[in-house]
Amino acid sequence: MIGKDNVRPVFPTRGWFEALRENVAVDGELAVIGRWCTLDLALVAGEETILLRLEEGKISEIVLEPDIGASWSVTLRGTREDWLTFLAPLPPPFYSDLLAMNSRVPSFAIEGDRRTFVRHLHALARIFRLAQQMGSGLA
Repeated sequence: MIGKDNVRPVFPTRGWFEALRENVAVDGELAVIGRWCTLDLALVAGEETILLRLEEGKISEIVLEPDIGASWSVTLRGTREDWLTFLAPLPPPFYSDLLAMNSRVPSFAIEGDRRTFVRHLHALARIFRLAQQMGSGLA
């Protein structure tokens, strides 16, 4: 997705997450499978933390570098390189989805309330498939 001024937003900037929010908002599949997906999800890319508040399968709020008072139920933690590899046009083995990364990429982890993660896994998988379709913005 091309942003303002015909420039592709780059992961993990606010512009990239705003573009993801727009893609998620118009996705027909997610409108159906995500309607019960409400949770706060932290995505950690190296030293950067991005809090995504999801309501009914839509990204309702994006908080870059949330303060100490913020809380969330699930964290997806990886290096910046892990995320850029995941977002590549053709990710290598074990970088194709979140569960594969959790199992086989030592620097990636799914942390927090596992029950909540599994409950919303189908919707989260769709959100991150949309993210992969967007790419990192670096190519």
